[in-house]
Amino acid sequence: MVSKEIEQLSAEIFNVDSKIIHMGLIDLDGNILLDQSSVASKPTESDPDRIKFYSQLNLRRNAREHFDDAYGKTDYVHIIREKMQQAIVYLPMVTIYLTLEKSITPEEVKIITQKIKFIDNEFFINAVKT
Repeated sequence: MVSKEIEQLSAEIFNVDSKIIHMGLIDLDGNILLDQSSVASKPTESDPDRIKFYSQLNLRRNAREHFDDAYGKTDYVHIIREKMQQAIVYLPMVTIYLTLEKSITPEEVKIITQKIKFIDNEFFINAVKT
């Protein structure tokens, strides 16, 4: 069951840009807080493959953090695939995984990640702590 605070945070993130197709919120332990499509009214139950995928995202985040002192923190990761684009945004309390429309430009991805980072921190605090 997803909390009301997580649902509010989800709506806030989807409102950032209409080119966000899907979103996953993952806590720092690799647990799925939310897995939702932009067209769905409610979050979906994650299947075993999605759970494994999000767990691996958390492992990659931890691996990147190993190099923070030497290279600086990772802001976000942008992946361009044949059929879609992905962005992974690293925030202090959560990792946000986004799938984006194929037509989006790298500059638009950067703007989306910046807008997400400027969402009121209270949304994140209230959502993650419940």
